[in-house]
Amino acid sequence: MDPELVRYFDERFGRIDQRFDRVEQRLDSHDQRFDRIERRLDGHDRHFEAIARRFEAMEQRFESIDQHFEVIDQRFEPIDRRFESIDRQFAQVNQRIDDRFAEVKRHTGVLVEDLRKEVHLVAEGLMTHIEVRHGEDRNYFDRKFGDLSTLVHSSYDHLQQRVEHLERNQN
Repeated sequence: MDPELVRYFDERFGRIDQRFDRVEQRLDSHDQRFDRIERRLDGHDRHFEAIARRFEAMEQRFESIDQHFEVIDQRFEPIDRRFESIDRQFAQVNQRIDDRFAEVKRHTGVLVEDLRKEVHLVAEGLMTHIEVRHGEDRNYFDRKFGDLSTLVHSSYDHLQQRVEHLERNQN
């Protein structure tokens, strides 16, 4: 095989390998972004777990207080009403926390879906680019082969004429 053609192929495939390396680097960057998002979500989970533990501790304390109040319930009815109000407020806080958590979860899902679509678009674009490039390379090599074929035929015809001329001169 022609060394120039081999060198050309090596250069072309080398450039293609470099492009694939860049795509892999971009995908690695996306993986790192996903890892950062996961770490952030883990931080949120730990924060919510700490809040849940605090609420559990508060609930245990209120249960103890409720037991004491049951004993003296008739004497402290106004105090019971105040704690019922506090319980409602905690329920509202819990509801707001649940609502916010659901909102964050939905938003994260939307972000992940959007990122998934963007990665898909990048992959489609890359495939289109590779197909176009393959067609261009194919056309280029077809032209070069035609040029080489014409040159070989021309050289062959010229050599044939010289051989015929030499044969005529010898006879």
